Amino acid sequence: MLSDEQKTIFLKGIELFRDGTDDDLKMVASICNEAHFSDDEDIFIEGDDGDAVYLIVNGQVKIHTLEKQIAIRKDNEFFGEMAIIDDRPRSASATSIGNSILLKIDRDDFFNVLQSNTRFLRNLLKALVSRLRDDINVAVEATRMKQDLLRARELQVNILPSDDLHYTSPNGNDIEVSGVCYPAENVGGDYFDYFQLPDHKVGIVIGDVMGHGFHSGLMVFTTKSCLHTQIISSYDIPDVMSVLNKMVYSFVQSGMFMTFCYIMVDIDKHTISYCNAGHNYPYHYRCNINKLESLESGTHPMGISENLSCDIESIRYNDGDILVLYTDGITEALDCNREEFGVERLERMIVDKSDLSALELRKHIINELNSYCQSGIYTEI
Repeated sequence: MLSDEQKTIFLKGIELFRDGTDDDLKMVASICNEAHFSDDEDIFIEGDDGDAVYLIVNGQVKIHTLEKQIAIRKDNEFFGEMAIIDDRPRSASATSIGNSILLKIDRDDFFNVLQSNTRFLRNLLKALVSRLRDDINVAVEATRMKQDLLRARELQVNILPSDDLHYTSPNGNDIEVSGVCYPAENVGGDYFDYFQLPDHKVGIVIGDVMGHGFHSGLMVFTTKSCLHTQIISSYDIPDVMSVLNKMVYSFVQSGMFMTFCYIMVDIDKHTISYCNAGHNYPYHYRCNINKLESLESGTHPMGISENLSCDIESIRYNDGDILVLYTDGITEALDCNREEFGVERLERMIVDKSDLSALELRKHIINELNSYCQSGIYTEI
């Protein structure tokens, strides 16, 4: 236990009691009650009566609510002063990080100290204003960050196709492509696109950047720009994959990578050519034999190495066939029991609803997913 003399020496380093005379500090030391707390032990809980202010002699204390951490208080700092001043319940909890030694000053004793020493009252007001200013700065920065992320999310949504693609070649062969993406709460890393190419071909791409947040959204935007710049000069699969891989590899956010699949459909020749860099395997439903196949071919994700090995596969398709591309936001979505939606459920839907149009099938999958995830979790689809 600390002696009154040791408490007095300690109080000289506390912001609240600076400028106090030795007699003032001795008086404060006499009303300080020593308290010991072990790791993860609650000192007080949100909603408790504010009956004391605490000074940290040794250790760390986490100030928090159920939802978030507010601050970490360390040696020679104090906490709990707000509830004493406004006589309202605690607005946050305080929990010891590791073992801690605190000095506790009860409410009535604390008021008596303030009334008898205007210097201490002035120091308290200065400390409160400083903490309030810090809280305001944090709130302003958090609001600014949230607004920036919302703008980035809007940008991501706006660069994705807003309309379905319907194309009929001069020979009467046609294709219908429909896609949708619901990004994560702020900014996600999913990307898809489809576009008409020369010689009666259509390009379809899908990708998934590692993680969520600003840098993932930035990579999606950069991928879109790089892709559409490249296909002007060459839309050949090896050229497109090589250029995009170099872009991802040199991306400013070190360590990021991206799965990516590029598919080229030749409508008149009825061929599908593709290269897959680590993305979920697309599904090909063959309507003439009622069979669903997984296009299991590919290489590692983009950004892993400077050069990408591009193995191009080609298959034939028939009128009425279905091609389904997706991200793991579909199959890894969780219900309220934290069970995944899974690939089997997706595969079964494709086969069972193979008579639907591209738009109708896409809507059906999303509706089934939303129904499955009621009160559950999915990040990005």
